[in-house]
Amino acid sequence: MIEVKHLVKSFDGFHALDDLTMTVPTGSIYGLVGPNGAGKSTVLRHLCGVYRPDAGAVTVDGAPVYEHPDVKARVCSIPDDLYYFTSASTRDMMRFYRGIYPKFDAQRYEALREAFPAVDEKAPIRRLSKGMQKQSAFWLALCCRPDYLLLDEPVDGLDPVMRRQVWSLLMNDVSECGTTVVVSSHNLRELEDVCDHVGILSHG
Repeated sequence: MIEVKHLVKSFDGFHALDDLTMTVPTGSIYGLVGPNGAGKSTVLRHLCGVYRPDAGAVTVDGAPVYEHPDVKARVCSIPDDLYYFTSASTRDMMRFYRGIYPKFDAQRYEALREAFPAVDEKAPIRRLSKGMQKQSAFWLALCCRPDYLLLDEPVDGLDPVMRRQVWSLLMNDVSECGTTVVVSSHNLRELEDVCDHVGILSHG
């Protein structure tokens, strides 16, 4: 279970998050909605341990995330602005992820090649289209077998067929493996189809 209690985060005097409290039940798909600048991405960066809270607490199954590698090893994130090593291909990143995620499933990587047939796994990711980059990101993230998957505007750039494919894979992991998914999106119709719970964020 993810618990955020009285979380505060400021940047140069601007309160991005102001006394935020939220709970995400284990094995659920939790939608985080709100206008631009509401603080959605800031919440996700706390959940994956990128940001240190100014005040309050962010815990996963009772353990703090920030500077706790054992907790981070159970969390995988697909940010809105993807970043990979310069010139790294999907296969290069697979080898990297395999070294840092203890549950990385190499067999699933090979199996999922059929789910993402258009992705050239040997081509540098930065040279792929935005949609192909997103497909590569999902391919890698699903193979990490995370207990917690954090998605920031995850299906932007994907065509309708691939959107359905990705959501089907995610929902299968939730039902079969108990994966907990937190997804930030502006597409309320899409969240309505897949989410168990929705949190509305406004002004942090």
